[in-house]
Amino acid sequence: TKQRVMSSIMQYLDWHNNNYKTKIDIKRIDFKTGIYLPDTLSVNEITLLIDSLFHSNFIESRNKTILDFMYSTACRVSELCEVKISDIDFEDDYIKLTGKDNKQRLVPIGTELKVNLFKYIKLRSDFVKNNISYLFISKNKNKLERTSVYRVVKNIALNNNVKNNVHPHTLRHSAATHMLESGCDLRTLQEFLGHSSVSTTKIYTKLTKEFLSEIFQESHPRA
Repeated sequence: TKQRVMSSIMQYLDWHNNNYKTKIDIKRIDFKTGIYLPDTLSVNEITLLIDSLFHSNFIESRNKTILDFMYSTACRVSELCEVKISDIDFEDDYIKLTGKDNKQRLVPIGTELKVNLFKYIKLRSDFVKNNISYLFISKNKNKLERTSVYRVVKNIALNNNVKNNVHPHTLRHSAATHMLESGCDLRTLQEFLGHSSVSTTKIYTKLTKEFLSEIFQESHPRA
C-alpha cells in the first residue's frame, strides 16, 4: 500500500541521515492518485465469446446465455446470480435486476438476448423438474454461485485466446464503454448500470476519450 511504501522510504531516510554526513531532509511524501481504468473487450471479442457456444446441451446453453446476459444488461455478477425467472417480462421485454442495498431497476431485453433466453429456458425446463426459481442454476440443480460464474467467463475467454484477465465485470465495463462510444448520455448510462452517483459512471468517459484520441490519431489528416 501507499502507507507501507512511504513508511519504508522514511525508515531508509532515517537510516541514511544517521549514518552519512550528507543529510536528506524530506518532511512529507505525497503520492499522486491515479485513475483506475477498467479492462474492456472489443465488440468483436464479445461476439466471438458468445458465438463460440451453442445451445447443444444445458451447460453450454447456460454459459452462452450468461455471457450474453451480462453483456446485454451490463449487470453485476451478484445481480446475475439473483435473477429469477419471474423477474423476466417477455411481453414488455424487460428484466428486473436487484443491485446493491436491494435497489431494483429495470433493464431492457435485447433481441439477441431474448432468443438465447428462450432457448436456454427450454433446455433448463427439461434439465430441472423441481420448482427452483433462480434463472441460472448449477449442474447440481442449485442456485449458481458467483465463483462459478467467474470460472465460466475466465475459461471461455482462455479457450478463445482472448485476454487472460477477463472476468464477469469485464463484460459490464465493456457494455458501458460501448454504449458511451455509440452516443449514450452519462445520466442514462448511470441508470442502466445502477450507479447511485454519476461520478462513478464518469470513469467510462476517460475510456471513451482515449478511444476518440486513438481514432483521431489513426484517421485525421492533421493528427
